Amino acid sequence: MAKAKATSGRQGAPPQPGEDVESLIDLDDPRLQTEAAQKLMAAARELFVKQGFSATSVSDITERAGMSVGSLYYHYGSKTNLYQAIYMLYQRTQERRARETVAAVRAAGVTNGLRLFLAGTRAYLLGAWEHRDVVRLAADGDTPPGFGLYMRRINQEWMRKNTTLLRESTNLLGQDDALSVRAVVAIVTDAMGGICREVANCATREEAEELVARAIDVFARLADVPPGRP
Repeated sequence: MAKAKATSGRQGAPPQPGEDVESLIDLDDPRLQTEAAQKLMAAARELFVKQGFSATSVSDITERAGMSVGSLYYHYGSKTNLYQAIYMLYQRTQERRARETVAAVRAAGVTNGLRLFLAGTRAYLLGAWEHRDVVRLAADGDTPPGFGLYMRRINQEWMRKNTTLLRESTNLLGQDDALSVRAVVAIVTDAMGGICREVANCATREEAEELVARAIDVFARLADVPPGRP
């Protein structure tokens, strides 16, 4: 996912009508690396999960964090931006997990692009269990205005990166079968949200792992990848 850029001089103020919320947050901003910012994020995450985005007020968050309202606006700019930051951090963690898994599988000698793709997909789905509270939070529909557009951007970027991964790897569905590669990536990308929700709703990690294994098996058959762990 492309790193969101902070608008100069604006992160400390509430967003104005019509502004792109995503442009106001930069996860690498020094203000978001402080203990205060981390406390605010932890408090917001807990409250959003417990009572929803709409029912959680700025004062609820700052009271839980033991901080002032002004501190939240200084660090995040708004409750909406704080929600966005929580999800962006989750997505960054997921992407790093998938990327590191693909690198490890590639280092082990796997060159088939579809196997690499499935390995990264498996890692991403297992990460949904580790961060199931955030997955449920995004899935319940009680999200900030414009969040659906942001999610579509994430999906588009995921599809672009994985299509590139497949096309640059050897032993694909066929060197000239670019449309099949695009079709597989599109189908898996569209399915990811629903499968992540199902993984997050599993009662145990064992159940989540089995569900992920079944999903990868389905994807492998769809992509005509020979049996075996990707």
